[in-house]
Amino acid sequence: MNIACIVPARMGSTRFPGKPIAKIFGHTMLEHVFRRLKTSKYVTQIVIATCDEEIKRVCISFGASVIMTSPTHVRGTDRVAEAAKSVQADIIINVQGDEPLVDPASLDDAIAFMIKDPQLSCVNLVSKITDWDIFTSKDVVKTVMDQKHRVLYFSRLPIPTQTKEKFHGAFKQIGIYLFKKDFLLQFSSWAQTPLEEIEAVDMMRILERGFPIQGFLSHDSISVDTPADLAYAEGIIRKDPLYQKVFGNVVVR
Repeated sequence: MNIACIVPARMGSTRFPGKPIAKIFGHTMLEHVFRRLKTSKYVTQIVIATCDEEIKRVCISFGASVIMTSPTHVRGTDRVAEAAKSVQADIIINVQGDEPLVDPASLDDAIAFMIKDPQLSCVNLVSKITDWDIFTSKDVVKTVMDQKHRVLYFSRLPIPTQTKEKFHGAFKQIGIYLFKKDFLLQFSSWAQTPLEEIEAVDMMRILERGFPIQGFLSHDSISVDTPADLAYAEGIIRKDPLYQKVFGNVVVR
């Protein structure tokens, strides 16, 4: 089975312009994502999807394949879908370019889970929230699921409703989405939906159209939305064994 990771990236982030090529210990964030994905057991192809020539040049410099896409995409998944038309694969995985701590072991577990159940068309990794500040942050997309981990709703607001005194945890969306290729192309043919626009969460388009998304519980991951997030991620990466492995046992000072 052919399984492709497509990483959407653009320079024009509102909160952090140039984010994909921001450096972490001398290497761009995209290179961190790319090198970690290369250690996956199941992924057969990795492609960067971008509309920016600067990102293309950087990615080629560290050996990544690049597909140029339209500059008009509002959502990363639409950019992935455009690139997917040129990729031979059964499963397409959208791995956000701002996930420099993407865990290939968790990704492999999700791939195996999806392969095992042919009824699944879309799987979204999620992780447990145990910190109140993360729960209340609008930068973090909260995920509400049923008892079988099928997604009911995504929101940037703190859901389900809780008080700080009685907070017992919640779930957050991780920026890793697995699609059967034909379902991804179907997704991209639909117009944006009202709740998708309100929440600024592209996966709401699927729920509003009445299709299921299966949540898959994973290790936590750090999405970089701001320079402060980048500094926080650096602190974790500094001690990360996989970082040492994929960059050749580097010494970090």
